[in-house]
Amino acid sequence: MAAIYIQLFLHGLCEWAAVWAVALWIAQGWTENPAPFPVGWVRHPQRVWLMVACGIAPALIYLLLNPLLMQIYTNRALLGLWVPISFVLSAIYGVFLGVAACCCVAPSSAQRELRAGLAATVGAVVILVSYTLGAAFHSQLFIHALLAMTVAVVVLLIARSIIVVTVPQATPPPLSSPLSADPAEAALVRPSRLWPALVIGFLPSALFLITFAVAFSTSNLGKEESNALLWLCSGVSVVCCFIASILLFKRSTAGAVAGGIVFLLLNAFIGFFFGCCASLNGTSFH
Repeated sequence: MAAIYIQLFLHGLCEWAAVWAVALWIAQGWTENPAPFPVGWVRHPQRVWLMVACGIAPALIYLLLNPLLMQIYTNRALLGLWVPISFVLSAIYGVFLGVAACCCVAPSSAQRELRAGLAATVGAVVILVSYTLGAAFHSQLFIHALLAMTVAVVVLLIARSIIVVTVPQATPPPLSSPLSADPAEAALVRPSRLWPALVIGFLPSALFLITFAVAFSTSNLGKEESNALLWLCSGVSVVCCFIASILLFKRSTAGAVAGGIVFLLLNAFIGFFFGCCASLNGTSFH
């Protein structure tokens, strides 16, 4: 068992090193004009979709390649390729996650510095949670991949929401002409959208439905795995409860405040429900 945890630690370290490398690469070229290849994507006004796509890519690739990897692992003639292939895949996962983390922490203007350390911190949180789920649900491939994708998107969206709130945005010069402004830069400084708050707010309800789908399926989940899944859903629901409501309350409109109150009560109830289920001694999906 110790060897498995050591292997997970080394793979996580390799993935985090790739995140650091990508973050430093993008940070060095952030102020260049014209922007080099990866920086141009991260600067795009719709980079949040690239963030989500790159965030779920590692778990999705792992899910698709797992049958082939298992064939290599169980074949004695190819067993020697398992270690190098697994570490190469960890580096590839880190590249995707590095791009997602840079999209998450990217400032609203090319004149401001992109902080590679902040991107690496966000990537470390995603990696830590992902490998913790891997240790808890190593025998449930689909559930592990689904939870890893969900947690990656949640962590990235929450981190981006916190960074947007806490990091001051660049203000345009008072005498600048609207005709001379770069459309991409103008799009970056427009008011925040409503959809991140709605996605985070409805996520506990989606987890609630997924959990019941798993409960009534034929999935062979043990009691410990069931409790771990329920506690995870409870924690995510509580976090989403406050984040979504805060984002809506900051809009200071009657509809947004009402929606924030609804999400606060609904998600608090869902988190409480998951926590109560996990606390029961007989909790099981069977």
